[in-house]
Amino acid sequence: MNARITALVVLSAVVAASPASRVGAQEQLPTFRSMANAVAVDVTVRDSKRKSVTGLKPSDFEVYDNGVRQEVGEISYGKLPIDVTVALDVSFSVTGVMLERLRSGVVTLMRDLAREDRLKLMLFNSRVARVVDFTTDEQKVQAAIRGTAAGGGTALFDSISVALTSATARDRRQLVVVFTDGNDSTSTTQPVTLTNVALRTRAAVAMVLPGNAPLVVTGSSSASIASGSMKVSLTPQPYDGFFHSLATATGGSVVRTNASSDLNTVFRQILEEFRSAYVLLYDAKGVERGYHELEVKVKRDGVFVSARRGYWN
Repeated sequence: MNARITALVVLSAVVAASPASRVGAQEQLPTFRSMANAVAVDVTVRDSKRKSVTGLKPSDFEVYDNGVRQEVGEISYGKLPIDVTVALDVSFSVTGVMLERLRSGVVTLMRDLAREDRLKLMLFNSRVARVVDFTTDEQKVQAAIRGTAAGGGTALFDSISVALTSATARDRRQLVVVFTDGNDSTSTTQPVTLTNVALRTRAAVAMVLPGNAPLVVTGSSSASIASGSMKVSLTPQPYDGFFHSLATATGGSVVRTNASSDLNTVFRQILEEFRSAYVLLYDAKGVERGYHELEVKVKRDGVFVSARRGYWN
């Protein structure tokens, strides 16, 4: 998401997510200027009713990179193509009915994608069990889910790490959606390592967890990550622990579900919230290489701003 860009990036035009909106996708392709030390930042701006605030200009934003004010050079809203990676927990804790609900939710998510968007499916238990690479083929994704039997342990941290480090194009936004019971029983990846991996990628992480899901951290009972001046608490507690920190650090979200939750709606809302974001481009000046802590503000009262907390370069 926040990566050094050394050449002109041509951004494919993408319109709204509904199938009917795909008809108008032949508009002129927007472009971002080439900048020597460019950083791209996804920023969501909402009002008090959680509605997206549209129509903002570069001058409406204030971006601070390691405390140094930066000038926003370019801005885009809702036009960048999206690569969505969906990682589904298919361990013993996720059985028949839930698998069918997940299949339905993923299919709905695929149908909400715009023409240039793509979906990648990862099914994991004690290892990454099956992968369908980035595709628009709904039947292939459905077949993969139907052909998977739940069972085994849960290598949750390993699987998120694989999802984050998979190769993706630089001119596409990256969203990783993880559905899990919140437990990890077999990973070799530690939370500190996973967070550092996440901060070196461009993806936002959205965690979908049962409402009463406990956090089980392999290794020590508690830990802390220091990335530059940012500290992320890793206390093993429900919901507001490591997963919340990981989502916040990457500009993502955590969604609590229960047995009656409509996963179709959950996945759709995650995609729409991610889609309705501004992408700001600025030429980083006055900052050294290494970890960069980010702060984004909007010059407007009564709005709520969400963006990833930092990046490495």
